[in-house]
Amino acid sequence: MIYAGCDLGTAAAKVVIIKDDSILAHKTLPYKNLPKQAAAAAIEKALSEVNLSPEQIDCCIATGFGKKVVPYANGKIPELVCLNRAIRRLNPEVRTVIDVGGQSIRAFNIGANGKLTDSTANEKCAAGTGKFIEVMAKALELPLDELGDLTLQAKAPVSITSQCGVFAESEVITYVNEGKDRADIVAGISRSVAGKTASLVRRISLDEPVTMVGGVAKNTGVVRYIEEELGLKLARLDFDPQLVGALGAALLASEKSRP
Repeated sequence: MIYAGCDLGTAAAKVVIIKDDSILAHKTLPYKNLPKQAAAAAIEKALSEVNLSPEQIDCCIATGFGKKVVPYANGKIPELVCLNRAIRRLNPEVRTVIDVGGQSIRAFNIGANGKLTDSTANEKCAAGTGKFIEVMAKALELPLDELGDLTLQAKAPVSITSQCGVFAESEVITYVNEGKDRADIVAGISRSVAGKTASLVRRISLDEPVTMVGGVAKNTGVVRYIEEELGLKLARLDFDPQLVGALGAALLASEKSRP
């Protein structure tokens, strides 16, 4: 039996395909608009990698911001439920999960019984999210995937004080015009994101081990500063952190189809 999970976020469509709980294929497809089309393209590309057709998928569960428009889904499940399911598969010892995606920051606790016990989220402002980092990268005329490594080269990180993304972008442009080293500016951005994330996480109990998922978890600079802010080492998952929600959806699709 073959199952799929599609996590349609605000910045990327993510698909994971599994067979008998083994991962067959996955695909992450960034997009700017047309989420429905992005979801369709993501599963098409994932299926093509393993020579499968859509008809061979026995069940697909959709999750994420755009879960309602995934055209091939057989059901929809909230993101926290999918994330929790995947975390229990990847590292059942984890007790706090930080999720930083395209336009939201969330954190939740998992009890020893595997159940969600507490959660908090900030989805009203993009400050500190992947979108915030993307805007800053454009202001610096740097590829998004270079920011993490560049942060680690900083010698004197600047201070980004604005909570608003528009004003923070103005601060970044000012630093550029002053001739500040770009590594120091990027480090300032990463530290700002980490500070906002840590502030939200502290609204719930911080139970270790703690892990981080979502696209921003791939930014090594932000991860380092979050660890400094929280005073701990984040537990690493042996899986792409941006695909965790889609994996959870696929696992739940498998469970839903069982008699």
